[in-house]
Amino acid sequence: MSQKTNVQDSWNLLDDGLLWKEVIKGAADRESFRKQAEEFVSQLQLAARPKNALEGLLLDRMASSHLRKVMLLEVESGLRSYCRASRRNDPFGKTSEMNKLSIIAYSLPTLDPGFNALLKHESMLDRGFHRDTSLLQQLQKVAGENTPLPPKKPAKSNGKTIEEDAREPMVG
Repeated sequence: MSQKTNVQDSWNLLDDGLLWKEVIKGAADRESFRKQAEEFVSQLQLAARPKNALEGLLLDRMASSHLRKVMLLEVESGLRSYCRASRRNDPFGKTSEMNKLSIIAYSLPTLDPGFNALLKHESMLDRGFHRDTSLLQQLQKVAGENTPLPPKKPAKSNGKTIEEDAREPMVG
């Protein structure tokens, strides 16, 4: 492994991130999802430019939260399709209109306990992503404030010594 010399390149989400890589291991369509994940991670790296491992860890958590949410939305879509399909075959649907209404009703997240669990999980992922984004912004702001300022230009000399300058009356 080559020695990294540039501070900006000291932590790379694509290479050093662990959490987002674990998330994509569980993806059903690994190759397609892996490519999308790597593209997202590269864009996230460019946007945030982590300067150290702490910023990188927050970025890794953000990436894993986002990728988990993508997977969760795919599961939610699958559950909706399953609910619609199972309601279409419901022998208790008396009319086609009632059958259509039951398909719509049973595909709404609020009426199914499984969907409620998904919504809670999605909310937790959103809160974690928001928290990590805020923490990263705070860290980067503090790091920016602690960056030493360039030295000030020396004051222009008026050609007088300190004693001569002190003897002159102050104007103003």
